[in-house]
Amino acid sequence: MSRMLDLMRCAAALAGLVLLAGCGGGGGGTGGGVTPTDPGTEIVTPGLESYTTQHNGYSRVRRTQSEGAADDAVLAAFDDADPASPAGYKSLIAEAEAAYTDTMTIEVIAEVDGNGDPTRILRLTADQAPVENIASASGKYYFRGKNYVWVSVDGGALQSGYDENGLVNMVIDFDAETASIDLRTGVDAGSDVRTEMLATDMPFNVSSGAYGGPITLSVWAPGNEILEADGMLRGNIGGDLSDVSKENLTTSGVYIAESDRIEASGIFYGQHPNQISP
Repeated sequence: MSRMLDLMRCAAALAGLVLLAGCGGGGGGTGGGVTPTDPGTEIVTPGLESYTTQHNGYSRVRRTQSEGAADDAVLAAFDDADPASPAGYKSLIAEAEAAYTDTMTIEVIAEVDGNGDPTRILRLTADQAPVENIASASGKYYFRGKNYVWVSVDGGALQSGYDENGLVNMVIDFDAETASIDLRTGVDAGSDVRTEMLATDMPFNVSSGAYGGPITLSVWAPGNEILEADGMLRGNIGGDLSDVSKENLTTSGVYIAESDRIEASGIFYGQHPNQISP
């Protein structure tokens, strides 16, 4: 009888081991029945760097157009604590305006002429503070703000485009997980070139707040000829979604476009002025 009990105990122990092995899922399981966080839609934007900065945890979009060691040295100087600019170069937008200093940093490094006007863009950077309480968001959020673009047509001199209201409208749709954006510049004081970029239903990541995808940029050349170039845009939203009545959501991003006649790069930023439920 004692031997029979021992055999029964061994059989039960083996059955338990088989059951545990079956529950293990062959490795790679999360354990404890915890559901992993949904990473959201992957935002793929070739030609634009994107990562989280180490010094403040902001979401960065960057386009570097260095042409060699000399340019690299200039860019390294701007990354240093010393605010002095190397001769012949300038930080066109040292930072976003006072209303945005706690939520984003916008930087455009350019080679400039004797008047301080840009002749070549070396780097564009849009750093956006993280978005908080994003999991509870739904509906559509609208943003408006500023747009800067630098365009060369047929290899000619760089033209600067700017519009105070150049981020005409941007719609983030949390339910559809899309972003649509309308960026423009006109020809007036402070702006040399008319441009328009309209992108509809770009992928939007509901976990990170990133959005982006392919775009088409229209440029009005001399003689009112309208030229088009394909490109890429990437941006992020930031702020606290737990209380949208504070209107503290902001957005920023970078875009590029190129064709056989056009080379262009731009940067935009803005704020969420209102929220409309679905």
